[in-house]
Amino acid sequence: MGSSKPLLRSAVLAAVWVRIPGVEVLSSADGGPLTRTVKKIIDPLVLRTAARPRLGRPLLEPAAAAELTELLLADAPRLRATAAWFTHLKRQRRVLRITAGDLQDVCLPLAYELATGFGMPGPEAPETAASALRELHGEADEAGIARLTAYLADPRVAAELTAELHRRWHAEADHGLAPEGAVALLGEFVDELTDTTWRALADSAAGHALGLALRRRGGTDAVPGRPDLGLQRGDRTAVPPLLRRDEAGPELLERSVERRVRATLRRLQADERGRVESLVDDELARVAAGFGLGLPALATCFALGVVLAPALRPLDGIAAGSGPEFARQLNAQVAREGYVLHARRALAGATPLTPRPDAELVRELREFAKQFLGRLWIRLHGFDVRGDLPAGAADVRDIVTGVVRSTSLDLRTKVRRALVARLPDLEAVS
Repeated sequence: MGSSKPLLRSAVLAAVWVRIPGVEVLSSADGGPLTRTVKKIIDPLVLRTAARPRLGRPLLEPAAAAELTELLLADAPRLRATAAWFTHLKRQRRVLRITAGDLQDVCLPLAYELATGFGMPGPEAPETAASALRELHGEADEAGIARLTAYLADPRVAAELTAELHRRWHAEADHGLAPEGAVALLGEFVDELTDTTWRALADSAAGHALGLALRRRGGTDAVPGRPDLGLQRGDRTAVPPLLRRDEAGPELLERSVERRVRATLRRLQADERGRVESLVDDELARVAAGFGLGLPALATCFALGVVLAPALRPLDGIAAGSGPEFARQLNAQVAREGYVLHARRALAGATPLTPRPDAELVRELREFAKQFLGRLWIRLHGFDVRGDLPAGAADVRDIVTGVVRSTSLDLRTKVRRALVARLPDLEAVS
């Protein structure tokens, strides 16, 4: 790996994997890691590519390839233990007659968790594996949610938490940075996308400052273009409720505390969770911070998304000279997608996008920016819960680019399904 040229990530993974003995059960026929091993263990748990996007790219720079190699080899003992636990889990699934979920999807991360907690399996491994499977397929998530529901259902607790939420919300300190200054710093980073401008931006609390500005009347004036981005219901962010019955609204910054803690319970393994009371208190702190994200660098990442979002209008085509260059590049990538071109032709002519009413699909396509921000916030909230941070400008760029792509792929899938399902009718009206 002495070359200065980028290297295929798959080749780097395969070359490192063959240097780890005892992982055959996690390997494919050619000796490399199984695709599911990469997806369920290596990327999320060993390399942590969500926080280190540079290690998840198809082509790796030599430094990234060396870092990947070092991380994987350093985790070799745990990976060998994971392979041994996976064998026990497969056997106990058959004993317990568990059929829910895909074997590898369910058991690979669980095997890694057991390897982390117990090392190599010992004499009690069968019962330990069986117990872990019962907990996973039993009431683990349901129990956490049940405890949360019971905790918030106590009128005295609910009253105290609501009072504390309002106290923290109104006591959140001014960061000494005007919204216009925050937007200017964000613009400098978007124009340069360098580690230097990212460090200056991340250290500035620009994200929290812009988020807090939206709580003031007329605060949306601070957002370039003043678009409806689904952040709040009115012209300023209202204090989120402790809980809201039948909550399904998209308003990101006004989601209830209960809804946010439920998301935390889904993101954390059972042994990573603290007491429900602690999870709620942690979330109260996040809710009070700008954009509902406690770590300043993550709030700044979301503020960056808010600045970029107005330019994400793929149905309008590729606009020249409007918005930051990075935003125009992102929009151009989506605007060139076949399903977007098809939708634009359909809307411009007499042929409908689908033979049935197109309103829902068209609305989703027109609200691309809103859906992008929804996905970005959810991802950053997950980072916040786990304490993950982007390492530099390249990671921030990869996070934003990845969310734009996943939003586009989701919409493409919806359009494709609608077209395939209604193809005979569509041909009839063509």
